[in-house]
Amino acid sequence: MTIKSRFLIFTALILLTTSFFSWLSMQMLAEGIIASWVERYAEKQVKYDKVRTLLPLIQEVNLSKEFAELESLKAWAKQPYNDVLKQQAFDDTEAFRSRFSDNSYFIALRGSERYYYSDDSKYQNTNKDESEKEFYRYTLDQNKTADSWFYSIIDIKLNLHLNVNPDVELGVVKLWSDVLIRDGEDILGVVGTGLDLTTFLSKMVNEQDIYSAIVFTDHDGSIQLYQKEELIDYASITKQSNNKKQIFQLLDDDSSREQLQKSFELAKLQPDNVEMARVNKDGVSQLASVIYIAEIDWFQVNFIDINSFLPWTEFSSLLVVFLISLVCALVTIYVLITLIITKPLNELERSICSLEKGKYHEPKLNFFAGREIKRLISKYKKISLSLLEYQQELEQKVIERTEKLDHLSKLDPLTSLFNRRGFKVHMTQYIKNWQDHHQPFSLINVDINQFKKVNDEYGHAVGDLLLQRIADYLKNIVGNGGEVSRWGGDEFLILVKGTSNVGEDNTDLSILNQLLSERESLSIEVNSQEVLIAFSVGSTEVKGNDSLEDMLNRADKAMYSMKFSRKG
Repeated sequence: MTIKSRFLIFTALILLTTSFFSWLSMQMLAEGIIASWVERYAEKQVKYDKVRTLLPLIQEVNLSKEFAELESLKAWAKQPYNDVLKQQAFDDTEAFRSRFSDNSYFIALRGSERYYYSDDSKYQNTNKDESEKEFYRYTLDQNKTADSWFYSIIDIKLNLHLNVNPDVELGVVKLWSDVLIRDGEDILGVVGTGLDLTTFLSKMVNEQDIYSAIVFTDHDGSIQLYQKEELIDYASITKQSNNKKQIFQLLDDDSSREQLQKSFELAKLQPDNVEMARVNKDGVSQLASVIYIAEIDWFQVNFIDINSFLPWTEFSSLLVVFLISLVCALVTIYVLITLIITKPLNELERSICSLEKGKYHEPKLNFFAGREIKRLISKYKKISLSLLEYQQELEQKVIERTEKLDHLSKLDPLTSLFNRRGFKVHMTQYIKNWQDHHQPFSLINVDINQFKKVNDEYGHAVGDLLLQRIADYLKNIVGNGGEVSRWGGDEFLILVKGTSNVGEDNTDLSILNQLLSERESLSIEVNSQEVLIAFSVGSTEVKGNDSLEDMLNRADKAMYSMKFSRKG
């Protein structure tokens, strides 16, 4: 029997025993547990709904505050009839507009009492000049009820105000965030943005938990957000208390209203706490959880119907639920054992098999893998990676040393020039380039005259030093124009790119002229003695289907022809 099977059997026996005693005690504790659980649920739900609602609102409020601090906007608000300042302000506000979630903003200036609005649509007002026609909407009137919000905010010097209000002139209903434009103590106007009420309700209120109903109110209980739009109290700041639609009107009796009012007062004293109140609403007993949102001076209220949350009839079938839970628990344990133990061990086995083949397969561990197995596999990773790294280092060293030996085998140890083997590699490539792409080149044979005499007169050490100096000299005059090699003894070969034909690339001709013109003047100081160097030089260009031997023979003949002519 495997470890997995034995573990499942023992687990089943334990669960059966504990489930039986749990079922006996559950009915006795059910009422208290349900009540306590519902309260905790309500507390967490209201805090969750607060965060869910607060984030987009706070973002818009902070953007509105930042918008009100635009220097160009303040400058224009001080001189509302200055067209230059107005244009500068609109340039900045239009650049800012895309940061608002609704891509819109409004500006209401105290000095001119004009209301400006901008969004994605292209509003055209042909009665105004070109600079205003896309932003100017209407002129505020203190005697109009629809405009009283503007004057009320300024009169009470309310730095921030949130309200739900229909704008008849614009034909929209939005949740507005209003912020004062201030210059010190002076109030220059009101700016802000709006969230489309229908969209906001759909996201924040209608998409709520099935067991609760969410209501948002202002500081005195006037309803600002609710799934029933007809109960929203628009433009609350302009109304008297007896004309407002308040949350207390949703309750069935005065006792419930007093309890909710008391919860409002306590919640405002401790904004982070959730206050609970048992109230009667819609003919049933409900739990009202209240939290104060200090950032926007609103209250959030969640109503939960306790009776529908968990009906008592469900407890009669607890035994069946326990049996189903047992099966589910066993299945879960089986899956967990697979995830925690079996699957990680299989991954480790696969990785070990790969390591035997000289490859590393990293074991893929899931989130549920046991801590002990993770430590084991972590140590295995370090060991296996170290082994593979050591193996790769050895292989790389072998490659590097092989390449180094191969390179050294192509160099003359005395002069560090290419030897015969290295020179033949380059010569073969030059001939291939000639045959494939007709890239011309020349071969120069350079022989040191009277080199044996130098060896006999000064010794082989001086002769070696002389060969090194001559090698440096040849590399210097050839530069990047070709390749230099020591063919043997006192004989050097030079591969020169290009041609010596007149009017074309004259690298070959230039090198020949230097070697020939300086044959009498080139001297090397050895042991404080000046040794004159003379060269016999032969040159040939690649032709037709030349081979390496063909060019070597022609260059050799040309060199000896010069050497013998000089003797003659």
